Amino acid sequence: MTTIAWDGHSLAADQASWSGGLRRRVCKVYEVYSPEVAEAPGRRILVGLQGNGSFAVQVLAWLRGERQRPNPLDFMPAAELDRACAVVIDEKRRVWLLGNDLHYQPMRDKVFSLGAGQEMALGALQAGASARRAVEIVIKCSDYAGLGVDVVRF
Repeated sequence: MTTIAWDGHSLAADQASWSGGLRRRVCKVYEVYSPEVAEAPGRRILVGLQGNGSFAVQVLAWLRGERQRPNPLDFMPAAELDRACAVVIDEKRRVWLLGNDLHYQPMRDKVFSLGAGQEMALGALQAGASARRAVEIVIKCSDYAGLGVDVVRF
């Protein structure tokens, strides 16, 4: 489970990774210098990752220019390619949804949420909560986030 929230200034995510009945602390949000981001090559981006952990690590390395584009089919069945693996925020604060197929889709939202707790987080954002507070609310009220919050901003 994951909850990622963007309030227009900060990108926040919970720190929990689930493996069976265990939760482990991970980081899901990063500030990255990326030569690969759609329509903003060579710019800093904020990235919030979700989904398959092994794939997320490879996507992050690709966004940083540290490896070639990973083949999603090495990590998941084709039926999962229509799901999102990340939200990417560029320096102009434009929101991009990055699919498991590693194609960018522009979003027009000023605030945004992604992951299992996205509905609750979006409600909190719409009510004026910061990205951090939105994720904290999901942690408090659901099983869709846990173990604390990481935040990145430009």
